[in-house]
Amino acid sequence: MKSDIRVCANWETAHDRPVYSLGDRCPECDGPTENSAPAPFGPEDPYGEYRRRARRRSE
Repeated sequence: MKSDIRVCANWETAHDRPVYSLGDRCPECDGPTENSAPAPFGPEDPYGEYRRRARRRSE
């Protein structure tokens, strides 16, 4: 998954909250930005079976 929205790579140390941008640099601290999308799902996920089993139990 690729997202156009990016987040400051240094937000945990340089800011009180995440700072989002569409560019390659943070608008507040001029630091680098990184993709804000979560990691993609992998079919060879070693813990997928356990997660699905736990989800079924909670329903």
